[in-house]
Amino acid sequence: MKEPCFGGWVCIEETGTCVPPDAGTDAAIDGTASAIGCSGPCIPHPPDEWDLRALWHGPAAEAPQICPALGTDGETALPLFVGRADVSAPPANCDRCKCTEATGACTTLPETIEVRAATCGAAGTSTPFGGPDGWDGSCTNANALTAGAMCGGALCAQSIAASPLGAPTGETCASFAEPIPVTQYGLPAPTWATAAIGCLIPTCNVPSASCLPSIRRLPDGFQTCIKRGGEHVCPVGWNGDRFVVYEVTHEKPGWLEGRECTACECGAAVGGACLARVRTFEDGACSKLLSDDGISSVVEQCSNVPFAGLAIGSKEITPPEYLPGACEPSGGEPSGDVKEDPEQAVTFCCRPPDT
Repeated sequence: MKEPCFGGWVCIEETGTCVPPDAGTDAAIDGTASAIGCSGPCIPHPPDEWDLRALWHGPAAEAPQICPALGTDGETALPLFVGRADVSAPPANCDRCKCTEATGACTTLPETIEVRAATCGAAGTSTPFGGPDGWDGSCTNANALTAGAMCGGALCAQSIAASPLGAPTGETCASFAEPIPVTQYGLPAPTWATAAIGCLIPTCNVPSASCLPSIRRLPDGFQTCIKRGGEHVCPVGWNGDRFVVYEVTHEKPGWLEGRECTACECGAAVGGACLARVRTFEDGACSKLLSDDGISSVVEQCSNVPFAGLAIGSKEITPPEYLPGACEPSGGEPSGDVKEDPEQAVTFCCRPPDT
């Protein structure tokens, strides 16, 4: 591809040569670098699919914003290529995981209810006082004891004991994320450690030359390189520095987002229990109250009869209720990272310093 003439130089159409306005056609036909005023190195023609560029490559914080004046007009220019390499980013700011209160079900009544011929904690004969088969806890006079009933030489009715309720079933917690303050929210922007700036190298079109005479030598910090999209092996003659960088455009930043937060989860519920109340009555219709005690799925419940030997004619148990347990949350941890976008990769191959 032929480059345009710079700085007011004239293109001789017969040869496609750039010459100073006062050089005349002889200079153009001569075809030498000196004849057309090029004082820079004569650069080999780039291989097919490669483009010639002046490349600055180094720390991103030191990267130039504009290209140096390489043409005859002495004007700076915006880069033709802006690339970056060595991306890094802070981890994601993750919301804190929490768990709702556990939910569960309580359906099982105590396996046994006994009337004991001794006070709570003392040894004595026990008489079953449970309900009928399939009992739902409603009022029943099953296994009633009359006043003064004797058991093993002692008054039967001295205390009443109920085994624990059945444990909760189906306990679960729902997980959720509690948003962190808005000022801390989001994914912090990635940063690049390395920058690459590609600039046009003005050359003189000399058809008879086997290389491309350049207008002037590159300033310090710039190298004569060729570029090609993707990752490639450098061609022969361009075996100096090789750089793979990632083009940054308005549409694509050159990197891919891979940061996220692990999902919130909840462990097994602990601390949940079932609660109910067991009530005993002197009469057989659950109207003359003797005791009203809380029972749970955790421990046995025992209560002493107000007066030993009283009649115990009926009982009832309220429907068990679930006391919520708690679940340990997990998750909400930063994971993943940013990485260079392989579709934005560009290879630069540079001339060795002594060529």
